[in-house]
Amino acid sequence: MNRLVTPQLCEVPMGQLKVAGGDEQLHAILGSCVGIGVIWKRGGRCGLAHCLLPEAPATLTTVGARYVSQAVPSLLLLMGVKEADYNDLEVVVAGGASMFQAESQFFQVGRRNGEAAQKYLAQRGLKVTCYDLGGTSGRQIFIDCGPRGFVITGFAGQHKEDIYGGH
Repeated sequence: MNRLVTPQLCEVPMGQLKVAGGDEQLHAILGSCVGIGVIWKRGGRCGLAHCLLPEAPATLTTVGARYVSQAVPSLLLLMGVKEADYNDLEVVVAGGASMFQAESQFFQVGRRNGEAAQKYLAQRGLKVTCYDLGGTSGRQIFIDCGPRGFVITGFAGQHKEDIYGGH
């Protein structure tokens, strides 16, 4: 008997990260925060970090996602990804909106989060297949571990998606 499997939705709150597999779907709502999604095609796992700020004030050795600089190594560690697996990863980055109309560097955290994501992913030699950064409105990101795909939906109507093997 065939039965329809409904994905289990796992919310990823601000400053946190989650790793999932099977029929789980990771989700985050982003404004100036940046979501970094890692889809491990053959490893059968996915991860999503919901990063609040670009740089940790000091080198952190704890696992977490409050800072982009902390989130990238934390995701790889929790997923069990080794450097030899990097070519088998799909990395997506979303968010980083300018939620405040101000010139002050303090209020440009969205732009700085996006720049930090690009910097720390490049330092690891990870190739990003989709960037959806900037603008003035929020987004939501879904990482679907079943088909190993993603959907990014902007609150202003834009929409990006990819399902592994579909292209």
